Amino acid sequence: MKRIRFLTFAVLAFLMLMLLTTLSASATTATFPTFTLSASSTQLHYDLPLNTQFNGSISTTGPVRFFVSDPKGMVIVNLGLVDKAATFSLVSNQTGNYTMNFEDDMPNTIQVSFSYVTNPDIAGGNSGGLSLVYLPIFVFVVVFGSIIIIVVGRRRNKDQVESDRILRG
Repeated sequence: MKRIRFLTFAVLAFLMLMLLTTLSASATTATFPTFTLSASSTQLHYDLPLNTQFNGSISTTGPVRFFVSDPKGMVIVNLGLVDKAATFSLVSNQTGNYTMNFEDDMPNTIQVSFSYVTNPDIAGGNSGGLSLVYLPIFVFVVVFGSIIIIVVGRRRNKDQVESDRILRG
C-alpha cells in the first residue's frame, strides 16, 4: 500500500510540475520572413496590449535605418543605421498598434531578417504553451488517474491480504 501511495504522489507531483511548466510558457516567439529593401521602406505592425515586453532582433546584409513608433506615431525606439545586426527591447506603455520601420535610401539590395519574443503572448495562443481552455481537461485527467491508481492499489492490497490469510489458515 505504501508503494501505491508513493507512486500516486510521484505521478501527481510530476503532472503538476508539467502543468506549471506548460502554463508558464506564455511568450510568443516569431520570425518574420526575410524581406528585401532597395531604396524603399517596409513597416511591420504589431497590436500590443498594455505592458507587453517586446524584444526584437534584426539581421541585415547592409545598413538599414530602423525605428519603432507607438500607436500615437511617436518614435519610442531609434536604432539609427543598423549594419549587420542589432537588438532592442520595449515595454508597451499603451494598448495599440506599434510599427517597426525599416528604411533603405540606397539603391543596393539589402536582405533583412526580423524576429521577436513577446511576453505575454500576442499571437492568440500560438506560443506553444498550453491554452487555458485545456486546464479543466488536464485537471480531470490527473484527478481521475489518481483515483484509478488508488482503487487499483487498494484492490491489490486486499487481494494480497486475502491470499495471505488463505495460505496461513
